[in-house]
Amino acid sequence: MTSARHDERAPAPEPRPGARGRRVPPVTATLFLVTGAVTAAQFAFPRVLAALRRDPGALASGEWWRALSPLLVQSPGRQALVTVPAVALLGIPAERIFGAKGVLALYLVPAAIGEALGYVWQPHGAGNSIAVLGLAGALVSWLFLAAQEKGWPRPLLNRVRIWGAAVLAGAVVDNAFHDIHGLPTLAGAVIGAGILLRRRKT
Repeated sequence: MTSARHDERAPAPEPRPGARGRRVPPVTATLFLVTGAVTAAQFAFPRVLAALRRDPGALASGEWWRALSPLLVQSPGRQALVTVPAVALLGIPAERIFGAKGVLALYLVPAAIGEALGYVWQPHGAGNSIAVLGLAGALVSWLFLAAQEKGWPRPLLNRVRIWGAAVLAGAVVDNAFHDIHGLPTLAGAVIGAGILLRRRKT
């Protein structure tokens, strides 16, 4: 009887950082809402885009926020139809796999790399595609390193892995042609692989 009462009082174990759940992943939700809100504002107030996009002269003159603020606006604007929803489409599974801190690193580190390249190769522009491609790269790493644990049929997993390999191959080609999307994709793949391999050792 004492043991039973003790078990009733014992707290339930906390889920692992990458455990699946029904709640909306908080980091992904925040990134989606902030990006969506600022992107929407640029259509109502065109000066928002001018104030946040990549501008080497403005960055050099002290507008330090332009190092990452181009992630919040889109140029050309029509790309928002893809890049803003992609935050949720890729961020939700990424956060459930890699955890909140993991998905934040997978979004911001590749983005910082992409913006640095952008100021060299494409100095005037904006968009969060370099960040969501970091998430895509991490999900490709998961496909090769951990997806088999989900019990997917082998033929299906192999087909999906082919598409994943194509994403990484495309990233290499992008980098060769000085497209700023290539290196962020590869960086996401490396960071994602590192998180998964470290998790195996713990």
